[in-house]
Amino acid sequence: MSGTQGAVERKSSFYLPFLLLGAKRRNALIQLYHFCRVADDLSDEPGTPGQKRRRFAAFRCDLDACLSGNPKGGFWIDFKQTIDAYAIPHQALLDTLRGVEMDLEAVRLQTFHDLLDYAHLVAGGPGRAAMAIFGGRGPRHEKYAEHLGAFLQITNVVRDILEDRELDRLYLPEHDLKRFGVDPDHPVCGPEWDAFVRFELGRALDAWKSAKKCLDTRERSRLLAAEGMAAVYTHLHQRLMCNPSLALKGRVSLPLFVKITATLGSALRCLWWRFKPASDCGCCL
Repeated sequence: MSGTQGAVERKSSFYLPFLLLGAKRRNALIQLYHFCRVADDLSDEPGTPGQKRRRFAAFRCDLDACLSGNPKGGFWIDFKQTIDAYAIPHQALLDTLRGVEMDLEAVRLQTFHDLLDYAHLVAGGPGRAAMAIFGGRGPRHEKYAEHLGAFLQITNVVRDILEDRELDRLYLPEHDLKRFGVDPDHPVCGPEWDAFVRFELGRALDAWKSAKKCLDTRERSRLLAAEGMAAVYTHLHQRLMCNPSLALKGRVSLPLFVKITATLGSALRCLWWRFKPASDCGCCL
């Protein structure tokens, strides 16, 4: 955890939305991103389950020391200052590691409820932590972060099915795969696969709709980076929805100009919301 603190890769879908933040908040978000990236790498790097668990246990001890006020090393000292400065909830970070811990061994999720629980940890945890950096407080902002995280994560697991299979992971609900007549171990392009993907992506879209109901537009206008992420992923979601077979042909990505226009569009929308009357908020508590 030394060095540059893991700047966000330019190819990441989060890179451009991060640029919408001021320097201090952007640096804090980069530190959070680095924490999540390193944690995720613990499960993805080569090694036996035992080796991965030992590395994970050491990382968890470093986090515990940081949260208890005894950070070890340069990154952890800086991260502790960020946690304190923005009052990042400790539970959000701990939940993130609970999700990562699930990936230390083979994964095979049975139901959509299992996938949603996983998403609330590996995406909702970082989302709630990021919400503190954005300045969002309270249960409605936390629910927004959880639902947005579910939208991002479900879209991700559809896109990344080939990569996940190589790591012996099946996040897409096995119950749903069988329901649509798709072989969980050997999915192939065809009408069954298309119907299954559109069904799961419909659930992802429902999660984003739930997120938007948690906050009115005036509140969402202050969440530039979060809205930017959602805008980029909406384009990715639409691309998969239009052509589900893409997920079985290799990693699906968006052209740079699409990411730029999506990010700028969300920024302009947020600015517009700040100068118009707030819409009604259908809270999802």
